[in-house]
Amino acid sequence: MANHIVPLILNRIKVQLTATLITAAEDDDPIKADIVKVGRFQDNPNTNNIYAAIQSGDPDDLDFKDGIVSLGDFEDIALKVPAREIGGGEMWWRRGIIQYGCFFHQNNEYTEEQAMTMAYNFLGRIQGVVEDLFVADLVDDYGEQAYYMFPFANTFTESGGPPKSYIWRGRMYWQCLTEKP
Repeated sequence: MANHIVPLILNRIKVQLTATLITAAEDDDPIKADIVKVGRFQDNPNTNNIYAAIQSGDPDDLDFKDGIVSLGDFEDIALKVPAREIGGGEMWWRRGIIQYGCFFHQNNEYTEEQAMTMAYNFLGRIQGVVEDLFVADLVDDYGEQAYYMFPFANTFTESGGPPKSYIWRGRMYWQCLTEKP
């Protein structure tokens, strides 16, 4: 079966997030992830209450999609890249999200402020992984190669409430520059 660049990127994100959020975290770390997966988070947050789920695109915003680059897309990062090259080849943005959540509600001993601090530390770990993610060795069976990963936006909102239910959910938006031959 042939490999496409998008699943290669998604799986690279998963491997690195798993290493940071699960493998490297101490067992008693309150923000050690219960699950890191590719695909939409559909598990019970009462069981897997600290999670990250990686997807291509955004199922809630169908306009957030992969697409060929334009020169204007690079002004903020000082890259000048043509969308298409004479003789073939084109540059693409492969885009996606990471859904994440911290459900501090079962046997919760944290204050609202403590829950917020831990949730943002979890987000910080995710941001660090994505910002440092090396993808330039990824080449699919169709010749498309990944070059750079750019996280560029995130959300994080609180729900739940006192006395014990502090729930934080959000999304990180990323795009990866690739080249097709």
